[in-house]
Amino acid sequence: MFKFKWLRLLGILIICFMVTGCSTNNSNQQDNEPNQGTQVEEKKPDTKLESDKDLAKQLEAEKGIESVMVQVVEGEQRAVNVDIVVNNEQELTADQVIEKYSTVIKEKYPDRTIDIIIVKEGKLIKQTTLK
Repeated sequence: MFKFKWLRLLGILIICFMVTGCSTNNSNQQDNEPNQGTQVEEKKPDTKLESDKDLAKQLEAEKGIESVMVQVVEGEQRAVNVDIVVNNEQELTADQVIEKYSTVIKEKYPDRTIDIIIVKEGKLIKQTTLK
């Protein structure tokens, strides 16, 4: 009988420790989650993305160019992203297209990294980054 009372008391104590131990872990995790979110927000750089429609129209006027998208990235890493979709009328190779139009882009944005993507019939033909 004496052993049974001790086992019951010991069982109740173990259950109490488990309940209080689990509840404190949950509250610590909830307290830590907002802090992790604010830390991530603090690390985000100020990046602004704009498009240059004038340059896009200038490049689209060329023979063999179906469409052009020009994105100008402002912030810590200043860059220009250019997506050029060529059609079957394009007589130049992908390397020649990059060489030809990179000079035009560099004239307008000389101090930026330039990323040029050439696409034909929905497939990536060539991607180049020029510094």
